[in-house]
Amino acid sequence: MHALMRLPAEVTIYTASELHPAWVSALPAMQARASAAMSSTVGVDASAVDEVDGAGVQLLLALANELHALGLTLQLSPVSGPLREACAAMGAATLLACMADEGAVA
Repeated sequence: MHALMRLPAEVTIYTASELHPAWVSALPAMQARASAAMSSTVGVDASAVDEVDGAGVQLLLALANELHALGLTLQLSPVSGPLREACAAMGAATLLACMADEGAVA
């Protein structure tokens, strides 16, 4: 799977107001690339995330929901340790498919 997008180092309440509109505007391109690859999965590289909070996880859930409405699935891979821990702490690892490649379950 090739990542169509890369998450920044900081996915927090302080960056949410910039990230959300950028992600929403990228949805058509994500849908087109997934369609061209004949895939229903949108790969997002989450390896650089070193700071994430509850708002950041909520933002990722919103992206997952927006992709789901388009018939697509968000796949974070690879996932940084801080993001993995935040998803697990908030009970969102399964919802975000954060751990699919690592085999962990939260």
